[in-house]
Amino acid sequence: MKVLVTAGALAGVLMVLQVAPALSAGRWEPDPVDFETALSQPAAATAAGGPVRSRALTAPARFNLMGFRWRGRSEPRVAVRVRRDGRRWSRWQRLEAHADHNPDRASGERPVAASDPVWVGEADQVQYRMSRSVPGLRLHFVNVKGTATAGDRLRTAMRRVANTAVSTLAAGLTGGSARAQVADAEPPIVHRRDWGASKCPPRARPEYGTVKAAYVHHTVSLNDYTPEEAPSIVLAICRYHRNSNGWNDIGYQALVDKYGTLYEGRAGGLDSAVIGAQAQGFNAETTGVASIGDNSSQLLPDVAVESLAAYLRWKLAVHGVPLSGQVTLTSAGGESSRYAAGRRVRVTRVLGHRDTNSTACPGSALYAELDDLRARVATGVPLPGLPTIATAELSATHTTYGGKVGVSGTLTSDVGQPLFGLPVKLQVLRGERWQTLATLTTDAAGAWASTVVPRGTRLLRATYPGSLQWRRSYSPEMLLRVAPVVTLGRTAATGVRGRRFKVSGRVTPRKTVVYQVLQQRIGSSYRKVGTRAVSVRAGRFRSSFAPGYTGLYRVYVVALADGATDRGRSQLRVVRVARR
Repeated sequence: MKVLVTAGALAGVLMVLQVAPALSAGRWEPDPVDFETALSQPAAATAAGGPVRSRALTAPARFNLMGFRWRGRSEPRVAVRVRRDGRRWSRWQRLEAHADHNPDRASGERPVAASDPVWVGEADQVQYRMSRSVPGLRLHFVNVKGTATAGDRLRTAMRRVANTAVSTLAAGLTGGSARAQVADAEPPIVHRRDWGASKCPPRARPEYGTVKAAYVHHTVSLNDYTPEEAPSIVLAICRYHRNSNGWNDIGYQALVDKYGTLYEGRAGGLDSAVIGAQAQGFNAETTGVASIGDNSSQLLPDVAVESLAAYLRWKLAVHGVPLSGQVTLTSAGGESSRYAAGRRVRVTRVLGHRDTNSTACPGSALYAELDDLRARVATGVPLPGLPTIATAELSATHTTYGGKVGVSGTLTSDVGQPLFGLPVKLQVLRGERWQTLATLTTDAAGAWASTVVPRGTRLLRATYPGSLQWRRSYSPEMLLRVAPVVTLGRTAATGVRGRRFKVSGRVTPRKTVVYQVLQQRIGSSYRKVGTRAVSVRAGRFRSSFAPGYTGLYRVYVVALADGATDRGRSQLRVVRVARR
């Protein structure tokens, strides 16, 4: 007997097969996908080594989150904007691109040169800016909404309709189900199983340390997300940390969205001392929680601050840690840590990421709220007064010893109101202490300005000390790099092969050793033919060289970078060497 299958019946069978994964009483979510694009220098608008502004790049598919990865240890300034399905471009979003979020080197996870990821909602084009080009640049994209391709979007829409119908029917038959109650002391939190962590399984078993203090971060994602998107953002960050950075799991132990919802982060137990990748050098002795969003200029809403305080109050108490005061941590070192391995550092129990690492995280606005957060953690009561936001900017990030650099900034309320006639302290970090260089007064626009004459590479910041009406605040920390001044005395411009040329000069500030570099003209270019260490006494050095061939030579002297200054180099001196 023949069986006739009509086109309509076949279409029905195919539709059932398509929606089958979503025919469940539980909430269905699409499988996330990751994809990458390798970029070569022609994708950028400038030459290698200089500032880069890419052309508009079309991604291989639609994406919800993205970030950058490259080779080496370079840490360029990075900004990105995206275009959503042919609509207008978003604003430029600056991304952190430091090694400070990396695991400790002693852990089994590898550090990586990469930017933080940024949540964009949904986009199909991207454009980026970098302060300099980097080798091996790759863009890593994550889609967690099931919308990467046209086929994905159709399947996702069909499955959501089917899942909604089945789950509604099941709820009607069972009368619904109550959520499991969490422990009395633990604040309400979205556990890993509820934000989709099964689609971002850890690479390895968790490692455990101790919890002596808690770091506060921000994820630097765009702030215009909905409550429904927040769990997807956590999953996307996890995929990026795992699949692009190559870490074991998401870096943070917990996260909080702007609506006040808490999310469990790295696997291993909420009440356990799971080692994460929240602050290189101090991961094994601390825990980390991240605000989902960009808090550079936007304060964390009060409901989110309260949730964050409730979590930290519980987390510190679980580990028997006082809710206030200070504690001494021991640094494990690392590229982005301010402190070498073995250095003991005194910190507050609740601190910002920037307090021990070279980063602006958790953003100026959230950093200004840390005093209020600490008060809520310790007492459950907010601080009096209104929030303020301090900014600061250097006119140059590099200078030579003795050079003047301008520094300026503003002081405003949390809604942007200029604050007039208030004191702002310009400070420099010396050792572990911030010392005040000058006390300035804001003008009618809330602005202030000054100059500094640095004696070495230093971190600078501006701080408003606070009053009964206004809370204190701090600007982002600014690294001002200072190169030593190396000058050469008179050197003979001509000479004879085999005879010594004298080289002398000064270096300021004083060093113990400099390096004389000799180059010879070979063909159309100069090649290094000798390097010699030269002792320095009272800021002066003397040396010589004896060329073995005739021709043109160049000589210069270098002072290498150290803990006090950057690398400095003298002017070039050209010497012509004859046979006799």
